[in-house]
Parts: sequence; C-alpha cells; structure tokens
Amino acid sequence: MEHAPQDISGRACEGPAARADRGDLSGSIIHGVNNTRRETSGSNGRTRAEEAALRATRRLHAATEALFDAAAEQYGINRNDLRCLEILEREGPTRPSSLAETSGLSPAAITKILDRLERAGYITRTEGPDRRARTIATSDRHRRRRREIWEPVAEAATAALAGRDSEQIEALTELLDDLAEANGESARRLRGA
Repeated sequence: MEHAPQDISGRACEGPAARADRGDLSGSIIHGVNNTRRETSGSNGRTRAEEAALRATRRLHAATEALFDAAAEQYGINRNDLRCLEILEREGPTRPSSLAETSGLSPAAITKILDRLERAGYITRTEGPDRRARTIATSDRHRRRRREIWEPVAEAATAALAGRDSEQIEALTELLDDLAEANGESARRLRGA
C-alpha cells in the first residue's frame, strides 16, 4: 500500500510532480520548468508561484525551528548553547571572542554558555602558548551525541530527496543557497550593518 508523503508534522502532502500533473507549476523551478507567466496574487506584485514558495519556506523555517528545539532538549541544553555548538562544529576550534562575533552574542553571554557547555562535557578549552588566549573546541562527547541526534535527521532529508534526479537537486540547492543569501542580507539590513 502506497502512503502519501508527509511533511515534518505528519500531515499528508503531495510532491511537485503531482501538482504538475494537475497543471499547478508552483514548484516547477525544482523540475526545471521555467513558468514565465506572471499571474499576480495580490497588490504585492508576487506571482502565485512566488507566494506558494514563500509559504513553503515559512513552513520549512517553522519545522526547522521545532527540530532545533527538540535537538536542544535531547542535548539537555538551550537553543543558544546549541547554536554555539553548531558554530564550533562548522567553524572548528576558535577563541571565545570569535564565537561571540560569529554568534552575535555578547562576550558575557558567551562566557556563560561556554561554562555550561564545558560542564555538560560538550566542549574543551585549551590554553594558548602565551597563556592568554584560550581555544575552545567540541569534545568527543559532543561528536558522539551529534551523530546520535543528527544522523536520523540527515537520513530523513535524504529520503525526502529520493526520486529526484541530480538536476532537480542542483536546482533546489541553488535556490536554497539564494534564499540563505537573501536571508543573510535581510539580517544585516535589519541590524543596520
């Protein structure tokens, strides 16, 4: 028995191919179809497809937020602590001042976060050769916990991509990169940078 695909909340959803079969090309960029018709959906000048894509990104964002909340619970830490762990994982060993800059958190907040993460066994701190600078890095315990928590997430994401060819995945990757860049620009603008 075939089951309809589900979104992260378990609600049934249909894929872009099914929508295309109905003549709905709102997800057509992922299928490599360029629908240039500009049917606007309101006074904002966006097409229906653009509005649908924005709604989908909001759903993805909400699901990702819920995922990070659940992951932080599994780690036994809060979201800012998890955010700092993710930065350390991505950037590698660094100094607390660099982590504060990258995270956008104050040095005082970073000190408290690092104290909690060290007590939990998720980071290590090492003195620099001049004994002034300390370097922080993720620990073996964190790396084990990370695999336990995030490997099933990666497997689910891979399963969601199943059945799509490499061109579709490349188009999706390009779109997600463009959206990430747009969000980064918006964040900088909102911060007045």
